[in-house]
Amino acid sequence: MTHQVTSHQDRKQNDLLAAVMAYDLWFFLARHDIKIKYRRSKIGPFWITLSMAIFCVVLGVVFSQLFKIETSELLPFLSIGLVVWGLVASNVSEMPNLFVDNASYIKEMRINPLIILLRALTRNVIVFGHNLLIVLGIYLYFGIWPGWVGLLALPGFFLVLLNLAVIGIPLSIIGARFRDLAQITQSILQVVFFITPIFWFPRLFGDTSWVIAANPIAYFIDLVRSPLLGNPPELISWGVAVLTLAITSLIAVWVYRSKSTRIVFWV
Repeated sequence: MTHQVTSHQDRKQNDLLAAVMAYDLWFFLARHDIKIKYRRSKIGPFWITLSMAIFCVVLGVVFSQLFKIETSELLPFLSIGLVVWGLVASNVSEMPNLFVDNASYIKEMRINPLIILLRALTRNVIVFGHNLLIVLGIYLYFGIWPGWVGLLALPGFFLVLLNLAVIGIPLSIIGARFRDLAQITQSILQVVFFITPIFWFPRLFGDTSWVIAANPIAYFIDLVRSPLLGNPPELISWGVAVLTLAITSLIAVWVYRSKSTRIVFWV
């Protein structure tokens, strides 16, 4: 009995490494998902990019008039913020139903649950890559060049991805057990969208505003957006992102070790 428990714990510890090493599998599945979804479309996933580009332009023009801010200042800020928000929101909103939507894989074969999670994360990253064309268009239209500071967006982006992956573990497992979590998450995201500095500048609320201070997604967006606009991210953004990663990692490890074997019964 003791040997079985030890073997079970060892397998759980190796799941993450095994999932990462199977990068060819979850990358292929992620690309396959996108191809299947848009197989009869002429421009495929770029429909998402086109709709977001239109959304960015319309919001940029409207809010620049509303806030009395130059479009050349607001539109790049808003566009990059929406692109990053799209990555964050799509991952967070998908996680509660992740294992339910992939119940056929889980019930019919022995599959590492983390491979399913990395597949979803990779699919959203591919769409994010397509949406970066909007940022390129903004650069060309307004003559923006972030310089060497723009390279800081890379470590910031990977830190955000790590956070999204770790947050996804407890969300997906708990969501498989409690189906209401999906609706709760969607409702929270709708509220968070409006209190996150995406289409309004943080200076409008002041440096000490709790609206920004208590919102980790605001720091995630700053890690990517500020370098792309030619400004280094705030140090507090790095600190909050690292602290969030540490806390959620502890939660994710506990939830995965104690509950992951029950996923097959819940879906």
